[in-house]
Amino acid sequence: MGILEGRIAIVTGGAGGVGSAVAELFAQEGASVAVFDMKENGPNAAKLYRKVDISDEAAVKGAFADVTAELGLPDILVNAAAIAGSGALTHEATVEDFDKVFGINVKGTFLCTKHVIAGLLRAKRSGSIVNISSTYGVVGNADIPLYHGTKAAVRLLSKCDAVTYAEKGIRSNSIILGTTRTDMTVAAMNASPEGEAYVRNLVAAHPMKRQAEPIEIARVVAFLASDLASYVTGADVPVDGGYTAQ
Repeated sequence: MGILEGRIAIVTGGAGGVGSAVAELFAQEGASVAVFDMKENGPNAAKLYRKVDISDEAAVKGAFADVTAELGLPDILVNAAAIAGSGALTHEATVEDFDKVFGINVKGTFLCTKHVIAGLLRAKRSGSIVNISSTYGVVGNADIPLYHGTKAAVRLLSKCDAVTYAEKGIRSNSIILGTTRTDMTVAAMNASPEGEAYVRNLVAAHPMKRQAEPIEIARVVAFLASDLASYVTGADVPVDGGYTAQ
């Protein structure tokens, strides 16, 4: 039996690099997996796929109702959906830039968490939430300030929920993600005036001198989601090749 046998999990952004690796590993470990994303098709591991704009509460509520009706009450949520958003600096960014990146990365995380927790509380069930934050939510850099802000917000939402719902058996943790080989990293490279040097500089800043593979992130997410981490809540878990240890 896998460490997630009999669990029902929702993975947002589950058609992306990290999200799809999480969905596939969760399925291998025995979970029934639902995926929310904006792409046309989800990973093969998904028992249920919904194209959902997670910044729209009505869409989120409807998708959660579908999961509960078809798979059962979700007791694991992985908030992996995120966009890099505009690379504009603070004095150049528009309100539209702000609303777009905060709408997905923060509002979307909040809405999905809200509906999972509400369902668990009604059913008097325990559960686990794992939010994908970033080293960019811990330290500052002279680029993409709006993205940095969203990932810091995700970390603190995780901690507040951990404290609020601990006695109800609902755990909440965040992953501090380092540079990872995903389409988002490639898109950031393509958008950067540095070109390929953008990724080289990212890698050089990490003590392990390489990017993570999505499966390396997924393994830690699976641990936090499972009962192996039954006494872990409110944690920021670095999976960053040593970046934040410096």
